[in-house]
Amino acid sequence: MQDLEFSEIVGLICKEDSRFDRKAYDFVRLGLDHTVKELRKKDSSRAEKSRHVTGPELLDGLRIYALDQFGPLTKTVLEAWGVRRCRDFGEIDLHTDAGTS
Repeated sequence: MQDLEFSEIVGLICKEDSRFDRKAYDFVRLGLDHTVKELRKKDSSRAEKSRHVTGPELLDGLRIYALDQFGPLTKTVLEAWGVRRCRDFGEIDLHTDAGTS
């Protein structure tokens, strides 16, 4: 794929697959950044390594980030974006990985 900006890639993904709102993709990207930063704070040896996080680490990080951003409305917001199961976060991440590689 051409060298496109993240928002352009998400736009293309959403045209082909409308299951998730654009905001869900932004949320996962920001939540991943938040998760990586928090993991690096807890374990300084990770600071020199890649941004790789495990599935459980990502889900826990997204949970914490969502509660911080939306509080008691978290479930409502995520459902409005089409995110209803943990698996949905993985599908969003896979879409963006495919679009940015």
